[in-house]
Amino acid sequence: MMQLLLETATEVCSVAVAHHDRILAEVTASAPQQHASHLTLLIQEVLEQADCPITELEEVVLSDGPGSYTSLRVGAATVKGLCLALPGLQLSVVPTLAALAWAAPTDGVDRILATVNSRRGEVYGQVFAADTRARESEVMNVRLKDSQWRGKLLNGRGLGKIRVCGPGQDRIREVLDGDNAFSFAAPLAPAARFLLAPARRRPAVAAYEPLYLNPPFVTQSKKKSLL
Repeated sequence: MMQLLLETATEVCSVAVAHHDRILAEVTASAPQQHASHLTLLIQEVLEQADCPITELEEVVLSDGPGSYTSLRVGAATVKGLCLALPGLQLSVVPTLAALAWAAPTDGVDRILATVNSRRGEVYGQVFAADTRARESEVMNVRLKDSQWRGKLLNGRGLGKIRVCGPGQDRIREVLDGDNAFSFAAPLAPAARFLLAPARRRPAVAAYEPLYLNPPFVTQSKKKSLL
């Protein structure tokens, strides 16, 4: 099976082609926030590197979120267009945090906390068992200004030794006060190759919406109205 993998949940997007879950080629945007202008070009580039005509694709795998609202919308619109243009192309999605957790090392820890940045002072986070990668919490907004945020990760249950991965780990480092229960490790960012994680599901294409979790952040213009 020829697979196109699209990671668009955060500020830097990446695209890969795999054959039966083996990566053939992968490209990453050279700068952040290039999803709308560069995603289709990255797809063309990675298909050429893999020597794979687009008509040979059988599955497109998308990072499902949470993450940047705009970035997730671009990814969702792109895969819907591909599935419309290529009848028979199967859509699969992988939760962004699950993909990070499956890529993280688990030696010497009890749990994995996968994170991506949310709004200021917050991260999206989800806790997984280290040995099985089974989820132990729902996806949540971890509000790091709340002094009780650690206890809320598992509703008061003990965390044991926990390893933090993903781009939100820098924010968590900043608020820890020497808590040696936490350690930090790669992956530092989501990547298309991580979407080969076994957490895939197959939604209906027409009805599919990513996991935004938060509504879009809209700022009010400071320009004076002409009316």
